[in-house]
Amino acid sequence: MSFWDFLYRLGPGWPDSRGWIGAGAFALAVVVLAMLAADPALRGDEFFKTIATLIVGAFIKDVVAWAYAATKGGGELTDRNADIVRKQAEASPPIADEEK
Repeated sequence: MSFWDFLYRLGPGWPDSRGWIGAGAFALAVVVLAMLAADPALRGDEFFKTIATLIVGAFIKDVVAWAYAATKGGGELTDRNADIVRKQAEASPPIADEEK
């Protein structure tokens, strides 16, 4: 059982992996904005601007786009196909006799 299956079994309301990625990206953006609100001097710090740009820009653009590029139905189809293959593998006889 994966971590996501565990959370799903806890009850309704837990998001799937794509939901967690979206929530995490939103939280990262909020943290960066909260840091700017708490310390306005960070607006002039080149290192902070570089890190904030990487977090908000590259993370959201690349990682979130990767997570949402595949359709949710595609992931469900993959899981269903994996279950079919597993059941067939369990039901079939061994291909060759094992050497003893």
